[in-house]
Amino acid sequence: MRIYNAKVFDTEKVSFFDGAVSFDGAVITEVSGNDGKGDIDAHGAYLIPGLIDVHSHGRGGVDFMNASPDEIEKSLKLYLKHGVTTVFPCVMTAPYDDIVRAIDNIKSTKSDINIDGIHVEGPYISPKRPGCHNISQLRPLYCDEAMKLTRHIAPLKAHFTVAPELEGAEMFIKTLLKYGATAGIGHSDAKYAEATKALGLGCVSFTHTFNAMRELKHREPGTVGAALSGKAYAEFICDLFHVSAPVLDISYRALGRDRFVIVSDSIAAADMPDGEYFLSGMRVNVRDGRATNDDGAIAGSTTNVFDELKNLHKTTNAPFGDVVLAATANPAKQVGIFGVTGSIETGKRADLILTDGENVILTVSRGKPISA
Repeated sequence: MRIYNAKVFDTEKVSFFDGAVSFDGAVITEVSGNDGKGDIDAHGAYLIPGLIDVHSHGRGGVDFMNASPDEIEKSLKLYLKHGVTTVFPCVMTAPYDDIVRAIDNIKSTKSDINIDGIHVEGPYISPKRPGCHNISQLRPLYCDEAMKLTRHIAPLKAHFTVAPELEGAEMFIKTLLKYGATAGIGHSDAKYAEATKALGLGCVSFTHTFNAMRELKHREPGTVGAALSGKAYAEFICDLFHVSAPVLDISYRALGRDRFVIVSDSIAAADMPDGEYFLSGMRVNVRDGRATNDDGAIAGSTTNVFDELKNLHKTTNAPFGDVVLAATANPAKQVGIFGVTGSIETGKRADLILTDGENVILTVSRGKPISA
């Protein structure tokens, strides 16, 4: 199959060119100039890599922590309509056996979307910065659990959120890396020096930056300061609620186009009307699309990565190609899947979307075209 008459995104040059992309089955076989021939006429629309969401709890009434494989499959179809072709479903703070059961259900799911990994957001986080996580279910940083969960998630990639100021964090992080996982800093009260030390140990990212982490202050830069000034990737929920537009703009300028990562942190209420939902058994109230728990804490989002991409583009006035990196190459590099997806290159997976910049026209996941 061949898509032609497209403005094809070149990740390496961070620019678009008039071209065509061919794919056979699930693999891109050729990226070439445009000759007006092919199966799908893009009519001059942008052809960019499929979007990647490395932090999502569910969508369409489905919570990944408590869903069957069939329910998860139903939910994942909605991501494709938003141009998302790769998801790292989140498991979060809960009893250990519940986490393992959720992992098993996610791994058993059959879907047109790519589940390349699982994000373990809790329970290895700080009780001082729990966000909406259940404090009573937080656990010590046991290295044997790090090993067991990473092995249990395999052959999928495993990405963990960790509070590096907690007792045992150094060995916990080293254990994760030893068994092939990646680690991000989040739900953390770490001071700047503690967060910087964790980066030196191999942490690659910051989980939903600004939310549930020690603030940036003029004498103690905190976890946020480490996120904005280091070399790691920094996740942002760009729904203009979790982080305001001016702060998104400031952060993007500080980080640059190569370290900023868009995530949805979406919950079951995404793509659903306002009302009452549940997140890992916790009641969540959604009003005007904003989700909070009974205590008033923000409890995930109802957004999607494509809408966030537009928000970031409009908020920063950065070139469209620059912000595309935040939803494609950058998250792929963060979790170690850039060799498979995240750019349009021969030999990579045929994960693509056609867009006019405002709407998803067509999603291609593993070479299968899916109309928006």
